[in-house]
Amino acid sequence: MTAQDLKSFDPELLLQELRARESGEVEEKELETAFPCGRVPSARAGIGGVEERVPDLKAFETKEIIVALREQQKVIYDTDDRDDMYEVVDRRVLTDADSVVALINAANISDNGDGTSTLNGQNFGARYSLCQNEPFRNQPSIAFCSGFLVDPSLVATAAHCVDNTTLGTTRFVFGFEMADANTANTTIDNDEIYRGIRIIGRQIGLQGADWAVVQLDRPVLNHRYVRIRRSGKIYNGAPVHVIGHPSGLPKKYAAGANVRDNTPARYFVANTDTYGGNSGSPVFNRRTHVVEGILVRGETDFVWNGNCRVSNVCPANGCRGEDCTRVTEFDNLVPGNRHDCIPFNPNNAKVVKVRRRWKIIVGNMWLLDFGTSQNEANKALKIIKHYGMNSQCFVGRPHPSMEFYLIDGESPVGAMPGEDAIGFNPANVEVQYVRGRWKVVEGNHWIMDFDQAESEARQALSYILTYGFRYICFVGRPDPSMTYFRK
Repeated sequence: MTAQDLKSFDPELLLQELRARESGEVEEKELETAFPCGRVPSARAGIGGVEERVPDLKAFETKEIIVALREQQKVIYDTDDRDDMYEVVDRRVLTDADSVVALINAANISDNGDGTSTLNGQNFGARYSLCQNEPFRNQPSIAFCSGFLVDPSLVATAAHCVDNTTLGTTRFVFGFEMADANTANTTIDNDEIYRGIRIIGRQIGLQGADWAVVQLDRPVLNHRYVRIRRSGKIYNGAPVHVIGHPSGLPKKYAAGANVRDNTPARYFVANTDTYGGNSGSPVFNRRTHVVEGILVRGETDFVWNGNCRVSNVCPANGCRGEDCTRVTEFDNLVPGNRHDCIPFNPNNAKVVKVRRRWKIIVGNMWLLDFGTSQNEANKALKIIKHYGMNSQCFVGRPHPSMEFYLIDGESPVGAMPGEDAIGFNPANVEVQYVRGRWKVVEGNHWIMDFDQAESEARQALSYILTYGFRYICFVGRPDPSMTYFRK
């Protein structure tokens, strides 16, 4: 038999032979080099749990068996399921991928002065001393972590990827992926490059938790944000996939994975084909496309094979697996973004008196109630028609904590003579718990009060940032009968 014949063996038999040799017939160091995750993963056990030798394999050297096993298993877990995005045709996966962002050091981004920037990095193969047959070895390695949009203004990632000392030098970049087999998109429109202005929540080390939620310098309006699990947990064996930037590479999609251990409270373990730069990547439920977790830690990425390195090999159920922090650890920080808006035609709006109360109605629907104040009703109608408002939106009904108006899905723009408006800088606005109540504040000035409704406060802030509101305006204070926001 020749080394070529080894390829015809069942991988489990190859593992069984290596396991048997591990008991002392081969150098421990040689096996550790091949399987640094610990002992050679279990294959079939003989009588009493002792691994039996495979007679037909006795003539082969251990290194020949290792090479054959690698060729069958390819990479990390069972087979290499990583694809570049140009290879993906599943529209649902492409939608998932649209939310994923690369975390790149600002020093590795050069402004070209024409509205674009160039991403600079090393050749992947050179950076990691990879062997010639290693996948993607000629692609650029630039990102240090991954992240994903959970709201137009919020990115979730792993806590070990960013903290307050590194936030200022981190850029969140969309579009770093392969255009085709030979071309990486490293010239990026500046509109696709974002800064983080604050970390609104972060946890690391608590029973394995590792997550951070970052507010961006402006809302991302041309990419989708994900849906996340809000309660419960994924089930054992459930299929999952990961999208991110393994080893800093252009964006990759890795399918063919499953949940292996669902018992930890704050994370679960899956057999995802992931590497260091995948930290912060979203782990999607393959069936629902809801994000279940954040990839945070796992196996050794590469091992030496002579004078170069190759991807670590583990059988599908071997090694320790990849840990994924559950998104339910921080779902309270992520707005639900369930828009509650009522469209109307402003041309049909009018002031009427109904049962001794002044109202603005559109057809049979009343928009606003002004009690006995006809003056406020007339002023509000003038405002609606001035801006052409055609949607009335709420946060928290039937007793809304926020009311705002849109024009074809956009914010009203510009001042109206005589309006009662208070300006604020949306970059400085945040949600705070002040003296036992949730508020949207700018510094020491509070803009809105939500009592105990944290979710409503965070949703309100999301709308302020998404629509670019810079003024809160009133009709009739101190108890306004109408509140609206504008740029």
